[in-house]
Formats: sequence, structure tokens, C-alpha cells
Amino acid sequence: MINLNDSGIKATFTINQDVVRLSASHPMNVEWLAVGGAIAPHDHDYYEISFVRRGRARHQTEGGRQTLGPGSVVIVPPRGVHAFAQTQGMEVINLYYLAEWIAAGWRGQWAERGLVPLFLAQVLFRQETSARPSVLQLSAREAAAIESELEEIRDELKRENPSQLLLKASLLKVLVRLSRASDTSHEEFPEMVWSVVEEIELCVDNGRMFDLHALMRRWPITPDHGSRMFRRATGLSPQDYFQRRRIQRACALLLDAANAATRVAAELGFADAAHFSRLFRRHMGMGPRDYRRKYAVAR
Repeated sequence: MINLNDSGIKATFTINQDVVRLSASHPMNVEWLAVGGAIAPHDHDYYEISFVRRGRARHQTEGGRQTLGPGSVVIVPPRGVHAFAQTQGMEVINLYYLAEWIAAGWRGQWAERGLVPLFLAQVLFRQETSARPSVLQLSAREAAAIESELEEIRDELKRENPSQLLLKASLLKVLVRLSRASDTSHEEFPEMVWSVVEEIELCVDNGRMFDLHALMRRWPITPDHGSRMFRRATGLSPQDYFQRRRIQRACALLLDAANAATRVAAELGFADAAHFSRLFRRHMGMGPRDYRRKYAVAR
């Protein structure tokens, strides 16, 4: 697999919700598409995984160009920029998913080589490498197996109320297959950093506030030193990561019509609904009510 740097290529348009059409009942989407010509540089609001079924094209980011053919897979994180040129009879399957919906159990996914760095890191952390498009090549057998999974997902998505369990399990199965086909591995977090991640995830799961100073008493370093180590590993301070994960958890809860915003705020330990709404807007660019409206959460 080749990781490509996109820092200098400029997007001329964005693949957004108007195109992807995700919702609370359909938090992922799969599309079979024929690519009839060049596609100008563009970025994405969501992860896009593009599987080439037939034909050829030149794929471009600032880091270089590649020839894509049957079995090629392009993985584009949110805000990753890429383009296609010299397309020849190319047919692709595009897969999109709402990362907040799949990120709840990411610690268990970390053990699967490459899965979090390829498919969640841009949403979880703030690392330069996590925004870079990646390309990998599947064998004919791997491509056939994944296409079969995607067809099953497409069939389930046609149902009025598709099974969320089946969709999530099927998506994770596809991501695991792709992770195994890649040569991406992750560097383990230092033990101290991992302990902070674990504590933050427990705090989010249980609606508790995070206290870095209390946690650092277990380690022979100062909270400031621990915070610097955490930022080097993740691109975020511990407090920023805690707030990011709280809001991502809130997003997942808000997709359930049974969870009113006030109930979500209380469950996650916010002082009041107004505080929750302000922090949600700061992270998501919209309020909780607008988020629910965007993803068609039933009232």
C-alpha cells in the first residue's frame, strides 16, 4: 500500500451529505457507479472507500500518481484530497459510513492491524498522516469476497428499517478484510498514553469527568509531561480528546430517537443542556437538534 500526501492539492468541490445521504436508519451507504470521465480534485466530509471493479484510471494526490485497475482500493479520510484522470471503462463501488456510529468500540478494533489508522484515526485523533488518502491492491479472491459483503450490505440497506447490528457487523468485516490486505501497521501507544486513553474512554462510557492530575499520580511524571506525551502520540491534549470523545458518543446516542438531547447531556455528565449544546456546536459546527435533523432522526 502507498500512502499519499495531499497537503498541496486543492479541492474544487466536496463530497458531502447531499451526495452521501446518510441517516440514523442508514448510517452507511454503498453505491455502484460508472466513472465516465476525469474527476477533479475534491475532498470529503466522510470516509470514502472506493473499490475498482473494472477499467483503469490514474489516481492523483500531491504525493504522486498511480494507475488503478480491478482490485484497487482507494481509502480517503475526511478532508483528504484526491482526483482521477484518464479513466477507461472504470466501474467502482463507493462505501461511506458515519464514523461516530462505528467509533464506540474502537479500542477493541485497535488490535486488528491497520483498522483504526486506516478507517477511524482522522475522526479520533489529529495526526497529519491520518488525513492522507491511501491505496491498496486486493487479490482477485479478496476482491470477490469483499464485493460479496458489499452486495449483502446493499440488500440490507434497501429495507425500510435495516438491522443496525447486521450493518455494523458487515462493515467491520469489510474493514478487517481490507486491514489484512494492507501493509499498514500501527505503532503502539506508550503505556502511559494508553492508560490515559483507557481512562478517558471509561469516563465517557460512564458519564464521569476526566481528571488527568489524579490519573498521573500512578506515574512518576508530572501531569504536564504526561499531557505532552499524549499530544505527541495523538495530536490532541488529554482534555481535548476527552471532549472530542464525549461529543462523538453524544452523536451516536442522538441517532436513537428515544434519546432526547437533555437525556444525552445528563448521561454524559454535562452540567446542563445549554453547556452540552455549546460544546456540541463547537465540535460539530451545529447544535444537537440540527444534527438530528441532518440525519433524519425520527421524532
